Amino acid sequence: MLIRILIIAGIFMLGVVSFSLLEKPLEADTAVANKEEPKPLSTKEREQTFTTLNKVTEKIHEKYEQLEFGVSSNSKIELRVQVKENEEYFHTVKNDIESIAKSVIKSSILKDYTVVVERMDLAFINEEVENINKELVHLTSTLMEGLKDYDVFGNINAEYQKSITIQTSIKSSDKDAHTLVMEMEEAANEILLSNELNSISHIDSYEIKILNVKGEVVN
Repeated sequence: MLIRILIIAGIFMLGVVSFSLLEKPLEADTAVANKEEPKPLSTKEREQTFTTLNKVTEKIHEKYEQLEFGVSSNSKIELRVQVKENEEYFHTVKNDIESIAKSVIKSSILKDYTVVVERMDLAFINEEVENINKELVHLTSTLMEGLKDYDVFGNINAEYQKSITIQTSIKSSDKDAHTLVMEMEEAANEILLSNELNSISHIDSYEIKILNVKGEVVN
């Protein structure tokens, strides 16, 4: 699988892999005019947000397969799509990308968000952020390879040194759902402890979360 590396502040997503580089827990994206502190998102809201950002990423990627971009949300009630392209090409795809994003979020937890499409500013990238990104690429690509034989396997969201969220098509009503979830969790933990990932610092800090088709944590 080709993984093109992009880094943005906030939740980073590209193709079927997504990373969160937040140092603090994701805050509620419900900023108000009186500048009150945003209310922290519940676990369910966090999972729904990740799922929606994944869908936006996938829909854009379906049409613009070679496009390098990142998708994120913030407390200003904005969904931001940052595109790494020259200015001329960026202006030819900007409106279409905005339309795709709006179509995806209109019936989601991010339905009230303003879609902002902009060229990516990579000036802030430093060695520390690059090293974090390399770790997440190595971590997620190794997990994806190790779990690829599970027919229910979907996307992976990784929050740096905090959690790994594995999205699946498992339905809780399925006869063997619980057994399959436990099997996938065990397989993921074995991969984390494998020699292939022994170069990653604080590997034991990652919590495995497996989501069913509804985006609910089931392990």
